[in-house]
Amino acid sequence: MNILTICSALNNSYLGLKTQNNIISKTIASDENYHSLYLISEIQKLLKTNYIKPQDLNIIGVNCGPGSFTGIRVALTIAKIMAGELNLPLVPLNTSEILLTAYNKKYLVMDARRDMYFIGTKDNTELVYKDKININPNDEILCDKRSLELFSNAVCYENTQKDLAKTMIELTQEKYNNSKNKNEFNFMQIKANYIQTPPVF
Repeated sequence: MNILTICSALNNSYLGLKTQNNIISKTIASDENYHSLYLISEIQKLLKTNYIKPQDLNIIGVNCGPGSFTGIRVALTIAKIMAGELNLPLVPLNTSEILLTAYNKKYLVMDARRDMYFIGTKDNTELVYKDKININPNDEILCDKRSLELFSNAVCYENTQKDLAKTMIELTQEKYNNSKNKNEFNFMQIKANYIQTPPVF
C-alpha cells in the first residue's frame, strides 16, 4: 500500500511517503511559512525520487488543522485535488492527534493569537481564552514557542525534532483500516479545521 501524507499547518511542512518497502519522511523548514511556493514541487520530487507515480498511490492523509490558516488551505487544497483526480480516499488528520501521538503527551497548547489558545487532546481541540485555560501545570503538556510562558514544564515541539511524517502515515493507515465506512474519506466531505475565523486585517 502506497500512502502519501501532507502537513503544512505548522511551523514546518512535513511530507511522508509509505511504499511497499520503505517509509520516507521529509521535513521542509521555512522561516516565512511560504508553503504554497514549494509544496507541490516537493511532493513531485518525493514521488519521483522514490519511483512512485501519482497513479501508484492508494491513500492520501492530510493535516486539516488547526494551525496556520494559509498552511491549512494549501495542504488541504493540494490533497483534495490529488484525491479527486486520482480517485483516492483522503484521510483527515488534526494537529492535536499528530503531535500528541508523536510526543506521547496528554495536552497540546498552541497560541491562537488575540489572547486565545488551542487546547487539544487526541480526541478534541477547542479554542480557549487565556484566563479560561484549566490544565494542571504538572500534567504532560506539549506546546509551541509562544505558549511556553504559560507552562514552564511543557515540552516545545518547535525546539525538538520528531518524525511527524511517519506519525501521520501510521495514523492515516490506522484510521483507514479501522473505518467501517470508507465513504467518510471522500475528498468532497473533508473540511478544514480552522476552529476560529480567519484573521481580518
